[in-house]
Amino acid sequence: MSQYRAIIHYHFRKGMEEQGMKFFQRELVDKAPELGCQGIELWQSEKDGSYAVGIGAWNSLEDARRFQNLWDQKEKELLRFCIASPKQEFFKTS
Repeated sequence: MSQYRAIIHYHFRKGMEEQGMKFFQRELVDKAPELGCQGIELWQSEKDGSYAVGIGAWNSLEDARRFQNLWDQKEKELLRFCIASPKQEFFKTS
């Protein structure tokens, strides 16, 4: 079982929700396993479609940091669809 989770909050610009979600799926969710991630889920709010949460799982904090270094450039591309930089939190299972 993966020991670490990252929860990342994205807020897309109005009208950019679909493009942002497709980019996220294509560039992150689909490629996550080859980047050392155990799995990523993307959740879009039913109440406000411009709000999405990504949840990633890793076996170690080092794996998560390596992944983030690889994802940083793509995330800069994703930000063109967003209102602001995402809020990111890391959690360890007990």
